[in-house]
Amino acid sequence: MVVAAPSSGNLDNLAGFWDTQTVTGIASQQGNRGFLLFPDAAIDRVVALSVRESGSAADAAGRNVRSHVESVSGYLASPPELARLDLVVASGLMLRTPCT
Repeated sequence: MVVAAPSSGNLDNLAGFWDTQTVTGIASQQGNRGFLLFPDAAIDRVVALSVRESGSAADAAGRNVRSHVESVSGYLASPPELARLDLVVASGLMLRTPCT
């Protein structure tokens, strides 16, 4: 997961880095299970979340994450927050809460 704060006026430029070609490249990586991008003008942040099938797939993707961060450094107000979140799915069942 990457949480990035763009420099003034660069929210769209920062989010735009992850264009169709870049996301297609991420999707084609072995072990990829999804990629989500959340540009949020209200908090002036861009959050990128890459879902991987295993810890080793996440480790392998780390090189690309660092490369992407270097590529967007000119749009950043400060170094981004990088985090690895390990989730374990114990069951094929999902709990659903109905929306009212």
